[in-house]
Parts: sequence; structure tokens; C-alpha cells
Amino acid sequence: MAAPVVKELLVDRYGASAPSAQIFNGINLLGALAAVPLLWATRRNWGSRAVLITASLVDGALLAVMALPLGIAWTLALRCLEGVTDVLVFAALFDIVRGRSAGRVGVGLGIASSPLLIGLGLGAVLGGVVVRQAQGVGSAMWLFGVSAALSALVGILAWRWQRIDSFPRTPIRAADESVAIGSMTERVWPPLAMAFADRATGGLLTGTLPIALAQVLGYSPLVRGVLVGLPLLLMALGTGPCGWLCDLAGARRIRLVSGLCYAASFALLPAASANPAALGLVMFIVGVSASGLFASSVSLTVQSGASAVTLGAFRASGDLGFLSGTILSVLLLASLGGAEPTFADYSAVLIVFAAFHLLTTVVTTLALPRRAKATP
Repeated sequence: MAAPVVKELLVDRYGASAPSAQIFNGINLLGALAAVPLLWATRRNWGSRAVLITASLVDGALLAVMALPLGIAWTLALRCLEGVTDVLVFAALFDIVRGRSAGRVGVGLGIASSPLLIGLGLGAVLGGVVVRQAQGVGSAMWLFGVSAALSALVGILAWRWQRIDSFPRTPIRAADESVAIGSMTERVWPPLAMAFADRATGGLLTGTLPIALAQVLGYSPLVRGVLVGLPLLLMALGTGPCGWLCDLAGARRIRLVSGLCYAASFALLPAASANPAALGLVMFIVGVSASGLFASSVSLTVQSGASAVTLGAFRASGDLGFLSGTILSVLLLASLGGAEPTFADYSAVLIVFAAFHLLTTVVTTLALPRRAKATP
């Protein structure tokens, strides 16, 4: 919810600089790296549902505290800690789904991704609505408060689900321990690199682009929220069908086609940014192609080693990409335009990241087997 409206939450609330506001969108991903060793250490004693319940409740608590007027430094520190719980929730939830997919991993994980992405997309739109309706400090209180309540609700639902259905506490297992920290196999690195590149460019869409639309082009919070939320909503609708295509035709082929379309549409963002209708059309293409990116990369990750640790590494790799993309974009913009980057500076950064994603798609797909198809 916060990504499209960080200007109002941090710049207007605390007087933070634009680079600090961009860091807010990525610093929680630094904490995500700590989640993989934590998953590895607890894999034999904690069930996936226990991880899901605990992490969701802790995440809600962190968001609730961020609603308080703590100042920019403490807000960023709590945001960093939230990255740990984000990865734990993702890995535990997807490990549960993976274990119940009955050989149709692509479809199973694709369908499971839909509620997650719908939440992200609606959250982006809702963030813009909340900030428009509420004014001053009240907007931050409402935004973080609603986010905290939703995170706590996930934990409560997971707890009730466990009690009602009496599911056994199956420990988080490392089905392929060769994919653990420091010993990634040849089959694991391509999907992890894909996740890194996907989220690195995603960091620009949810962090850098909204700030450019606000400060340079003067887009309202509501319009920014809709534009950022559109690709996420399209991903939510498309991951299930794309997962089915991965099971049918092979995740490698889906990845290649989706990657080429995504890089091309990403490169068109600067040309379309000044026109809301044109930008909406490009964001539509970005969202459709991103559906194939996510479904294929997560299918390839499960194929390389089906475990919560592997899924945690996938999420952490993507989060590291998001953080790296956010920081690199800040550095590039500072070197190009100083304290007040121009539209041309933002455009140059978008083109650089589009080229990086295209290169990653080519290299990783060539490194994969000819018939990369998800398996349980």
C-alpha cells in the first residue's frame, strides 16, 4: 500500500529527501536476506503453518508500530526488520501449496499467487485512495494501521485453518539440501538470477517511477496508485494461466517469450510517461508479460529443489534484486541529475534497467535445459 505514496508518508510527514523515500521501498528487502538462514536453521523443527502464523503476526506488529510518529530513522529500521517476516510468510505459504499441488506445480503456485498479487495491486490503489481522503499525519496512521490489521488477519486465519482441519505439523524440510546457503547447484542459479532481475526492474516500477510521476510530471496520488497497481492486478489474473502453460509447454519457453515482451514494454515507459492513457497501456503490457515471468521463474525454482528453503532463497534473491535496483537507481539519478533529477534522467535509468533485464533473460534461458518443466 505504501509504495506509490512514499512521498506523502515520508517526504511530507518527516521532511525526508526523495532518495530516502525511495530507500523505504527497498530497505525491508535487506532484512529479507536474514530469513533464508532462519528458514534453514528451523527447517526440521517448525511446521510451515507455524512459520506462517508467527511471521504474519509479527509483521502486523511491526506495521502497527510504524504508524507512530517515530521519525525517518526508526521507520526505516522497522521497515528493514519487516523484510524478514515477509520472506518467512512467502516461503511457508508456497511450501504448503507446493506440497498439495499433485504434480501440477505451475498451476498450483500460479493460482496461489493470485490472491497475493491481488492484495499487492489493490493495496497500491488503496494506498492512493487513503492518502487522498486522509490528510497530514492521519494518512500514515490509516495506511500502516490497515496494513497491520491485514497482516494479523492472515496469521489468525492460518491459525484457525490449522485447528479446524487438524492438519499435522509437517516440519519444513530441505528436500534438496544442496540448494542451501553457500551451495547453490547449477539448476538453482538461473531462476534465482531471474528473480533478481525481475524484482530489480520492479523496484523502479513501484519506487522510482511513482516519484518521477509525482515530482516531475505532477500525477495525483490516486492516478499513481492505479498505474502502479494495474500491473500487479494483471499479474494476479495471469499467473494461474501462465502456470498452466509452464506445465504444458515448459517454463523455459514461457520465460523467454515473457522476458522479451517485458523488456520491450519497460523500455517504452519513458516515451509513454507524459500521457496517462499511453502509460496505462504500457503498464498493461508490463503486467501481462510479468505474469509469465513470475509463473515460469517460480516453477523453475521448484524444479531445481522443492523445499521451503529453496522458495525462501527465491524470494530473498528477488528482494535483493529489488533493493539493489532501488539503490542503483538512486545512485544513477544522483549522478545524472543531482538533487533534482529531470525527466530525461529518469528515462535514462529506465532504459538501462530494460537492457539489463533483456540480457539476464537471454543468459539464464540459455543456461536452462531445453525442456524446463515444473515437477513436484
